[in-house]
Amino acid sequence: MRRTIISLAVGLLLPLSVAHADVAGDIKAGLPLQTVLMNALKEKSSIESALREVIAASPEQAYAAITAALQLSPDQAATIVSIALAREYNLNPPQVVAAALQGAPEKAGIIVPTAIVKSPSYYTVPIVQRALADGVDGSKFLPQAIRTAPRQGDSILAQALRSAPQQTEAIMKSVIADQPDKATQYVRVALDAKAPAADVLAGAFKGAPRQADQIAAIAKEKGVPTPVIAGAASSAKVEVAGLQQGDSTYMNSQARQSNITVSPFATPSAGGGGGGSASPN
Repeated sequence: MRRTIISLAVGLLLPLSVAHADVAGDIKAGLPLQTVLMNALKEKSSIESALREVIAASPEQAYAAITAALQLSPDQAATIVSIALAREYNLNPPQVVAAALQGAPEKAGIIVPTAIVKSPSYYTVPIVQRALADGVDGSKFLPQAIRTAPRQGDSILAQALRSAPQQTEAIMKSVIADQPDKATQYVRVALDAKAPAADVLAGAFKGAPRQADQIAAIAKEKGVPTPVIAGAASSAKVEVAGLQQGDSTYMNSQARQSNITVSPFATPSAGGGGGGSASPN
């Protein structure tokens, strides 16, 4: 009877010890980390448990393990990033983000905000910088990132535009469409950050077309040339009051209010013209 009880106890403990030994053994054997994780998952282990075992067995491969875990289970992005940023592992947040994005770049909208929440606040901007440096589309994660850290919203946006100026229009459109009540604030931030004015305004006009007049007013205040404002408005297909075509308006405000179409100024014919109209300068 005693031998039977001992045998049962050993039988219950064996699967757990073997599962752990398999992870360590697979790593020691030099198997690819995806294979190591898959083998762990075959033992009915969750991706969370499997990743923890791999990092514990081979901490020097932690970042590669994060990439492999995301490749295997992209829908578990938030869980995987949260585990990786647990204090016990002391991993660098921007590097964790880089590793996670390498595994599932399409999950940037989950990976970056999760990393911001799970990391000290002084890592917020470096996390955003790293994601953009790796070529991730900022419009996919910046709105969520700013909402996650609203007190750092202006800094996040300014640094994002400095890090990826080629993405200015898409970033401005996404951020402002997400928080249209902050359209003028974000336009100020972008222009102060020396982002390309035409792209800043085109994105802002597209993100908050109903605030076109206010956005244009901020642009004028910041010294953006009228033709640049007019071009951005035209690109976004919005109408802005008070912009003289070619000089002071994109569209005459009185004509717009009365639904009258303003025709382009006619070029005087070579044969001269009637005596009542003034020729344009």
